[in-house]
This record gives sequence, C-alpha cells and structure tokens, in this order.
Amino acid sequence: MVRADPSLEARALEILERWDTVASIRSKPLRDEWKRIISERDWKLALEESERGQQLRQASPMAILLPEQVRLDIIQSARAMHTSKGPRSPWKTRYFVDTEFTDFIDCQLISVAIVGEDGHEFYGECADFELSACSEFVRAAVLPQLGQFPGRSMPTAQLRDELMAWLLAVPAKPKRVLCFDYQGDFDLVLDLLDAEIPPGWKCEHVGRRLDMERLETYFREHGGRHHALHDARANAFAFR
Repeated sequence: MVRADPSLEARALEILERWDTVASIRSKPLRDEWKRIISERDWKLALEESERGQQLRQASPMAILLPEQVRLDIIQSARAMHTSKGPRSPWKTRYFVDTEFTDFIDCQLISVAIVGEDGHEFYGECADFELSACSEFVRAAVLPQLGQFPGRSMPTAQLRDELMAWLLAVPAKPKRVLCFDYQGDFDLVLDLLDAEIPPGWKCEHVGRRLDMERLETYFREHGGRHHALHDARANAFAFR
C-alpha cells in the first residue's frame, strides 16, 4: 500500500475537525475512514463519485453521519486537495500521452489518452481499427480493457476532431508540453491529427525521466497496465 503525501493527510485531518461539531461522537471512525481512503483509493477513478458526494453534503448536513455518504464526501475532498498541487513548474504544464495500437508492423491506433499535471484528461477509442491486425499480445492484454468509459468509442474521424478540439481548448499559458515516453505514441497522435499539432504546443520525450519504481508502484496499486488512460496516468505519476 502506498501512503499519501503526509501534508495531504494532515490537511485531510484539519477538514475533519470541522465535521466534529455535527458528528463529534463519530470523529474517530471518520478519521479512520479518511486515512483508509487516502491510502487506498484511486482518486481519478473517484471523479464520478465526487459530484454525488458534494450533492449529498449540500442536501443535508446530517448526511455525513451515513457511512456511504461519508465515504463519498471524503473522496471528493481528497480528490480536490490532491489536484491542488498543480503543475510542477509555474511556467509550463506537462500533458502525458499514451496510445494502444494493433501491432508494431501493421500499426493502427486503438486508443489514445492524455493526462495533464493540472488534472485535465482526454481519452478516446477508435471504433474502426481492424481486429485482424491485432497481435496476440494486444488481443490478450489490450482489447479486454476497452469499453471501460461509456461513450468514448468512436470513428477515427470523430476521434481526430475531438482530440483537436481538446488540444485547442487548453489555455496557452502556462506553456503546454505534450510528453511521451515512446516515440511511436507521438507518431500515432501526429498521424491521427494529420500531422497538425496546434500552434503553441511543445513536445518532449520523457522516457528517461520516468521513475520506474514509481511506475510499478502505480500499477501495483491501481492496475490497468496496457490501457492508454491508465498508462498515461502512471507516466504522470512517475515523472521526475
């Protein structure tokens, strides 16, 4: 199990103090639950739950007394604090790209993901790649993981348009840097966009700047290896 940043956990406990006025008798169980969530949860996967947790808290102050609602509320707060650190540099924000593809020889894009240091993400799957072009490895390790995100499988032309729109919508400041650890990932993105990376974007090969121990730690905790979005999240976590 990977422990969270001590400063994050300290901040979490500070917030719990506010809840004690409503649930003082439950403060220790709440703290224990808080620590467990911070230690074990994949905060990115909790994004969908976080809005629900916020709604529950607004609906009734006493909602925090219910275990499931307490859990959702904790996830929402922990997620917000986790992303508050923002980019590592005030002058630029890195966006980590990863792809899955059919084979090294007959190379067709299957999926693409981008994960920003600021918490913004893009993910999409091609609905029209040729299944016959997939290697045995891809059939075993990649294809079974597709379809986890409803509505994100689409024709290649639509994926191109959505990715271009997403890249164009990223603020120009701080500087935007598209990072990849494998040249083939960047080549596939470039091919998808018809060799047209929007103006203002820089590109950087960061393969040697990934901490392999942190990379493996991420996959041990969260799984998802060989899924483009999970791989991109792992690279963002492992970057040094």
